[in-house]
Amino acid sequence: MGLPFSNPTESKVNKFFGERAPLVSPAARSVDEKPWYLQYEYDASELLFNMEVQVKGGTLRALVERLTIHDVVDTNFHTNFLLTYRSFTTTSEFLSLLIRRYHIQPPPGLKPEELKIWNERKLKMVRVRVYNIIKTWLEIHYVEDSDMDGLRTLRDFACTSMVESNPAAAEQVVKLIDKRRQSSDGAFKKLVRNLPKQAPPPILPRNFRKLKVFDIDALELARQFTILDSKMYNKIKPTECLSKAWMGQDPTRAVNIKAMVQLSTKVSLFVGGTILSEPELRKRGNIIKYFITVAEKCRSLNNFNALMSFLGGIELASVQRLKRTWDTLGGRTMTTYESLKVLMGTNRNSVEYREELHSCNPPCIPFLGTHLKDLVFVEDGNSDFLPNHPHLINFDKRTKVASVIRDLQSYQSTPYALTVVPEIQEFMEKSLEEVIDSPGLYDISLTLEPREREDEKIARLLRESGFL
Repeated sequence: MGLPFSNPTESKVNKFFGERAPLVSPAARSVDEKPWYLQYEYDASELLFNMEVQVKGGTLRALVERLTIHDVVDTNFHTNFLLTYRSFTTTSEFLSLLIRRYHIQPPPGLKPEELKIWNERKLKMVRVRVYNIIKTWLEIHYVEDSDMDGLRTLRDFACTSMVESNPAAAEQVVKLIDKRRQSSDGAFKKLVRNLPKQAPPPILPRNFRKLKVFDIDALELARQFTILDSKMYNKIKPTECLSKAWMGQDPTRAVNIKAMVQLSTKVSLFVGGTILSEPELRKRGNIIKYFITVAEKCRSLNNFNALMSFLGGIELASVQRLKRTWDTLGGRTMTTYESLKVLMGTNRNSVEYREELHSCNPPCIPFLGTHLKDLVFVEDGNSDFLPNHPHLINFDKRTKVASVIRDLQSYQSTPYALTVVPEIQEFMEKSLEEVIDSPGLYDISLTLEPREREDEKIARLLRESGFL
């Protein structure tokens, strides 16, 4: 490892390929032009950049230094780090390194004029960066269930070291900490845009007594599921997206993602169960038509998650095998159904769905499964440390994860202008609690339309057409 304050001797080629952190850009200023005492603490081997001058990997110490560096403000790096740091370190260690950065010391042997420059251009700026990162962490990235010790650590720091050097900054940190302690995690500085328009009047059933699902207008059912989906989707936190947390057995991790996945499964089983609860052939076909209409209304509301849930119920094997039932559906209904299947299909990495998602105007609820699939792809396809530099955290992987998280978050800020209908919500809740699992549905399906030999099928068709 090289001396922290030695003059750099790397060639321009090394700088270009990321062997040493650039300033604003590789071409703007050479590291060699910087006084030796203003250079970076980390060694050249501790931080690597890609050709786009983005951090590719680094030691934890170097990453935290980059986060608070005195002569560069890399906002994308800041956001990516704060969204993903829990996948490669703990909050306790992260805050400890931040506090250590605040206490950086000048290199020995500085002349008075050099010390003055160091204080103004490095120490002062590093402390500003540390304060800004702490402020952002408290406002946006604090997690109530696991970061209480971090609040105590930061309060002790603010009331001692920080108050001596910057009383105003210390006061702000203490205020944020106190506000955090008094607020629930979901209620603290949550930026939500005002409702874009007045909610449309709900379409109410004629009678709420003995309510059945097809007594509810298809658009209104889509609206009520959108209210439910939106509420759950907006609760998802970045920490739930790290390290495939939703796939683990720990019930305390990724609770909102797990709840939304469970809701989608129940909706699909509810749809399938409702279709299979009807013994009469044509009525059963009408129920399928009704749910296809609901799915189309979900699409019109930009609720792709509910759309996929309703399609999932229609596409259960126990429903798909009902050939006689499907034959009762008209051409227009089948055209709508096929277009929805194409939209939500997985061909070419769900290109049709992704294009429609990114072109629609908010509010919007994406299909959560696509985000989770993207996260799994990144997690499984990238090691936690750089393959050729096993001592360096693979930050390129974290940048990819952060990109998915930011895309997910971008749909959490615009609310729907819809009115809750308590009676319909109560009906939905009760119906989702009574769903039958897939094996049970398949047994019902076989009872409704038993398997037929080819000769039995021909005989049935002749009878139904009046020839027998």
